[in-house]
Amino acid sequence: MDLPNMKNLVALCVIFFLNSFVAWGYEALPGSTWGQISHDDDTLVGNGTMGYINQGIDWTTLPGGIKFNTFGEVRYRFRSENRAYYNTYGEALGLEFKKSIFHLGADYVWETYPELSDHSNKVQYYLTWFYDWDLQKKRTTGTKGFPGAFWGTVTHDVDSLVGTGTMGYVNQGIDWTTLPGGVIFNTFAEARWRFRSENRDYFDAYSEAAGVEFKKSAFHLGIDYLWEKYPDLNDYSDKLQFYLTWYTDWNLKPK
Repeated sequence: MDLPNMKNLVALCVIFFLNSFVAWGYEALPGSTWGQISHDDDTLVGNGTMGYINQGIDWTTLPGGIKFNTFGEVRYRFRSENRAYYNTYGEALGLEFKKSIFHLGADYVWETYPELSDHSNKVQYYLTWFYDWDLQKKRTTGTKGFPGAFWGTVTHDVDSLVGTGTMGYVNQGIDWTTLPGGVIFNTFAEARWRFRSENRDYFDAYSEAAGVEFKKSAFHLGIDYLWEKYPDLNDYSDKLQFYLTWYTDWNLKPK
């Protein structure tokens, strides 16, 4: 990380911890981290990793049950092939309003594109949502459940590198059995999309996948077969993908 971005990261950490220590009347100190390591058996993506670490403050609940939050976040996204407009890392400070499955917010992002030797300090507006379910309401013999999930985001970046974008997925799976050690064996089908208005060639894609995974606590280890299309390249990639993902959240407010 170069010196300007190191200074930004230090400033972000200082601001966050000062806010945490002097905060009064707040409701919670929620945080979370998500990440993925993957290997795609093709020459378009190759090996990759992406993720974030977020720490926020829920200040108050507004009328209608809307929570007002401010946060600091570190983000990263890298892959080994066609990296120029994809690989990036950065820090963000933001605020958001949370209601049910929706998060509506704005943040200021210090973002670096290492392959381009370029930086983008910008404001980003976003709406994200996440909803999950289990279609098996009553437990019966045989399968353990039919879990599914729908995640998506719509963003607008005030710059010429990304512009307006959206990404997300819809997943439906079957939990077949619980293996020794509490590991759940799952098979699934999934539809995914990723689009933006600027520098789209190796970013824009939509795909379908079918796969198997093993789930334990915060971790999902899996393999899927992916039918992926790159509309701006008029190209496609049918491939195997191996991955490990993790997610965990917390509340630092003392009980």
